Amino acid sequence: MTDLRAQLQATLGSGYTLERELGGGGMSRVFVARANALGREVVVKVIAPELAEGVSAERFTREIATAARL
Repeated sequence: MTDLRAQLQATLGSGYTLERELGGGGMSRVFVARANALGREVVVKVIAPELAEGVSAERFTREIATAARL
């Protein structure tokens, strides 16, 4: 288990169980997790800390809405 994966699982707590890393690049890493209360898979995107300051929550909201329409 990578340090990031262990830290992410600790941050998510018992509500989510990380299953696998889906992919990543220079800006972020994407994980598949199980939302335990809902019993379904979700995607968790972790942006690099040095880039996070310049990204607004609105951008992620748009990205989530776009992905949900697919």
